[in-house]
Amino acid sequence: MRCLRGRLENNRIRVKVGICRFEDDPGVAANFDFQEFTALVDTGALRTCVTQNVVDRLQLVRWGRMPVGNVKRTEMHWTYMFRVCIWPEAEGSLPIPFGIGREIEGIDVGDSRHYDVLLGMDIISQGSLRLELDGSFELAFPG
Repeated sequence: MRCLRGRLENNRIRVKVGICRFEDDPGVAANFDFQEFTALVDTGALRTCVTQNVVDRLQLVRWGRMPVGNVKRTEMHWTYMFRVCIWPEAEGSLPIPFGIGREIEGIDVGDSRHYDVLLGMDIISQGSLRLELDGSFELAFPG
């Protein structure tokens, strides 16, 4: 398993993830140039969401629109195609990026000072998340 370990910060699980743009054009080489962002692990989110900062830095292209419901209302959001990776812990060597699954269709979300990515269940469910009483956590993916 490829793992990220850490401790809760103000009752939040925040991790470093890599995001790269998905290229749908078969004439363009696949992009695996992951840029690092801070992600908030959100088990209540069905889809992974990105802030405008991510959209701007990676020049993500709008893919479509989708209705997204929250506790207050349903709103239309832009969708974007991208890939997600982690840098698992590696003893004695530099960590190598590990892509999680295939490209995903994520949605836009308002900007936050706490995160650039809301890591949703579309990614989390491809691995396992363990939270301990002492506030430590492990996010692990097979591979």
